[in-house]
Amino acid sequence: MPAYVVLQLTHAREAKASRLGAKVLTGTELRRLLAEHGGRLLPPSDPHPRDEEPPAFTTIAVPDMARANKLAAALRSVDGIETAFAKPGEELP
Repeated sequence: MPAYVVLQLTHAREAKASRLGAKVLTGTELRRLLAEHGGRLLPPSDPHPRDEEPPAFTTIAVPDMARANKLAAALRSVDGIETAFAKPGEELP
């Protein structure tokens, strides 16, 4: 059953870098972790213009809850990510 990882990006004002969230979402470390755990970034539910801050929360789909837990744990150590937590598939659309 599919599962999800919801991650919260470090707030740009706190990080003193308005593009920090965008760098995290396109960074090689995130791409490596997504490939390693079979994850894919879902489009934001509330699209925003490119020149504004990225959304505070991002959702990643993964094949199962075990991978979601491992991916969330790995993402917590990535710079620019405040927190990440796994959610069962039935809790998100």
